[in-house]
Amino acid sequence: MPDTFLPANTSSPASAPPPEPGGRHRWVWWLLGVCGLLLGLALVVQHFLDPWLRRQLEKQVLTQTHGQYRLHVNELETSIWQRAIRLRGLRLRPAAQVSDTLPRLRLDAAELHVTGVGLLALLHKGVVPVDSAVLDSVRLDVLALPTKPTRRAGRPLHQQLPLGLKGLDINYAGLQRAQINYLPDSAQTTARLRRADLSARHLLLSPAGAADTQRLGYAAGWHLRLQQSQARAQGHALALAKLDFSTSAKRLQLDSAHLQPTNPVSSRSPRLALALPRLLLTGLDAARLQHTHRLRVDSLLVQGPHLTLTPAQSTTPDPAARANFIRSVEVAQLVVRNGYLHVAGTPENPIIRQMEVAATAIRYDSAAAPDARSVLFAKSWNVALGRSQATLAAHPVSVGSLRLSTAAGTFDLRALRVRQPAPGQGKPDGARFDVTLPHLTLSGFDAAQLQHHRHFKARRLELSGAKALFIPPAQPPPPLWQLLSKAARRSDLAELRVRNTEIRIGRWRHSPHIRQLNLTGRSIRIDQPSDDAPNRIAYALGWQGQSGRLSAPFDSPFYFASSERVKVDTDARLLRFEDMRLKPRYSPVGMNLRKGYQAPAVTIKVPSLTLTGLDYPNLVNHGDFRIARAVAQRPHVLIASDGRGPINPNLSKISPEEMRHLKVTVDVRRLDFVNGSLYTTYRSPRTPIIGKLNISRFNGSFFNLSNDRRRMTPATPLTGRASTYLQGQCRLDAQISAYLLDPKGRHRVWGTFGPSPFAIINSMTVPTRLVQFKKGEVQGIRFALQADRQGVTGTMTTRYTGLQMQLLGYKEEEIKKTFFKRIISKAANVLVIRDQNPRKRDKLISGEMTSKREPRFSVFTLWRQGVVSGLFNNVGVPQKLAQKLSESADEAPLPK
Repeated sequence: MPDTFLPANTSSPASAPPPEPGGRHRWVWWLLGVCGLLLGLALVVQHFLDPWLRRQLEKQVLTQTHGQYRLHVNELETSIWQRAIRLRGLRLRPAAQVSDTLPRLRLDAAELHVTGVGLLALLHKGVVPVDSAVLDSVRLDVLALPTKPTRRAGRPLHQQLPLGLKGLDINYAGLQRAQINYLPDSAQTTARLRRADLSARHLLLSPAGAADTQRLGYAAGWHLRLQQSQARAQGHALALAKLDFSTSAKRLQLDSAHLQPTNPVSSRSPRLALALPRLLLTGLDAARLQHTHRLRVDSLLVQGPHLTLTPAQSTTPDPAARANFIRSVEVAQLVVRNGYLHVAGTPENPIIRQMEVAATAIRYDSAAAPDARSVLFAKSWNVALGRSQATLAAHPVSVGSLRLSTAAGTFDLRALRVRQPAPGQGKPDGARFDVTLPHLTLSGFDAAQLQHHRHFKARRLELSGAKALFIPPAQPPPPLWQLLSKAARRSDLAELRVRNTEIRIGRWRHSPHIRQLNLTGRSIRIDQPSDDAPNRIAYALGWQGQSGRLSAPFDSPFYFASSERVKVDTDARLLRFEDMRLKPRYSPVGMNLRKGYQAPAVTIKVPSLTLTGLDYPNLVNHGDFRIARAVAQRPHVLIASDGRGPINPNLSKISPEEMRHLKVTVDVRRLDFVNGSLYTTYRSPRTPIIGKLNISRFNGSFFNLSNDRRRMTPATPLTGRASTYLQGQCRLDAQISAYLLDPKGRHRVWGTFGPSPFAIINSMTVPTRLVQFKKGEVQGIRFALQADRQGVTGTMTTRYTGLQMQLLGYKEEEIKKTFFKRIISKAANVLVIRDQNPRKRDKLISGEMTSKREPRFSVFTLWRQGVVSGLFNNVGVPQKLAQKLSESADEAPLPK
């Protein structure tokens, strides 16, 4: 190997020649040339493409509409590099005549800008992607709608795309600053949208977009804004300040909506007048609503609605109204604030003000059974009403406020006012009410039970400060359970409280008036089985209460009865009246003049009447009076009579045999009178001087006062024992035994009078009979009488001494001893009257009590007749004359 480097042989045939300097970059020039050529060609093509496309677009519209529409585009610009097209000054005009299969409309648009068009997909007529398509500053006038459908009318939109495209995939589509007028018939249906903005996100016009259940109208999301919109349809005009609807935000908001009727009042169509400041709906799944017909909403807020509705009087159903488009509704929360509702054109004419409503978990499914725990399809309702009014059964009704909470089970009503119908309104013989109720509260109320099972159930109902006038209907109404059966088949109320209430009842013969009523009822159940249950009293297991003054007319218009206090306790079987009074409205002469015959004016005062052992169920359910004991404390009776006038032509009802004719059962085991008194006054036709007589310190007990055939038998008659003082001096002890079911009215009375002067009865005999007992002392009287419907018989034994009588006369307005009367008196005292008994030789003589009964007089008058006839006969008057004197009755013309 050589140590030095030898250069290579340059002349070797294997070596390549070096390249030329200009051939190395020739391909670059070729590339630049091709690009320049393409750029120039593109510029030339674009220069001629825009006018060609504009002409083709205008020609296409003319061809597709068969010359019925003409499109004019002021300017069209394309950008191949940006894959965009921009059209300015679009103008679409109809021909003079338009086919009935096409709408007649006018369109003006400032600009249509389409970007990001997929040219390759467009050439292949596939699904063309588009970045955006925006139509700006649009004015659309719809002058007429097509009257006949076309062959393509029923086809979906994605099958009607131009150029035979399989679809369009538009990332963003928008309609900006649009003004739309719908004027096909300016007199009936119109619409004017001052500004409308509509945008769609991910709009896929293809079969896949139509089948996608997450899309609404081919789009993943829509956003619509309307401002200052107006419409007219179905006889109403709508004005809307703002509407904002976004499917992405799931939100719909209406601001300042006004709906007013425009046509005259018609009975065939309803009328609405609505002012709605705001409606806000959130959580609306519009795609689900379109595809499944199920509406689901998170919240619905209706703020300040003012609605006046006049419903149609026609009951013909509308077939369109029966379309069941929405299968189910779910609203998580519904809120209505400060609402107003007026339903006009109806007899009820309700007006509701200051309405506040809140509902949670509203669920309605047309194919499913209602949830038994829901109330009107909601989990709970809270309702508050302000001052409201209505007319119910011709009665004007108003309330100050109303509160209802189904979750808490409470109902609160304040300032309820019910007025009687105006003259000429309502049924003449129907029920009438006049009610003022300051406060009503209901707690423990189960609204779900009432709705689903028609079972009203509550813990407590309380009424405070009520004043009520009830005029019953002329015909007796059905029982309470039947009146409530349309709303509730059964009602259960654990407790009813009535506080400080005043009740008046009209139309009845004895219409009561109750003041300061405080009443508590427990375990109230209202249904058919409870109506006549033996353990219930007016549907309740028990009542306790008391009242202030209870008053009522008696034998109207002649008497007025009252009791200052009443206590009721059904558990203790107690009923107590305090300060009872019966007052005549007229004087004795006034009674005679108004009745046309003699009628006494009776005044009764009873400080206390206590009924114990009272059978309340029988009393309330059947009207029967079954009492263990009745005690009247210090009864005071005043009987004022006037003998001027005919005798009462009616048969007396105060007689033992009348107990048989009572329509109800009366069964009093014991009746006690404690320290009673009786005062009688009588004005005889003989003199204007009033006669007076009284008995005092009356104490008596009576047993088995009954018309119950199981109680009242001949072996167990009414029995009684009493003692009293005549004129405060003469003691009287008497007993009675009466079989009250004897049709002949037979009974016995016996007793004794204590010592007293005969003169104690001069206060009655002198002014009324002109007979005076001058002298005479009674040591004692024993009598026994038997009475029936025919008369009275018996014996009377009187022990007395020194009896002398004086006959008097009335002359010159004064009772005097006239000469003629003196002679008759002396003759009577010598020839008729025996001055003592026992007679001479200590022979004790008894008088015969005989007197016929006048059926127009009471049994007390019959007893008096027997005593008078026996006394006169005992002192020497012949029996026939004594009987005649006892049966004499005053009768004279009525005073003028």
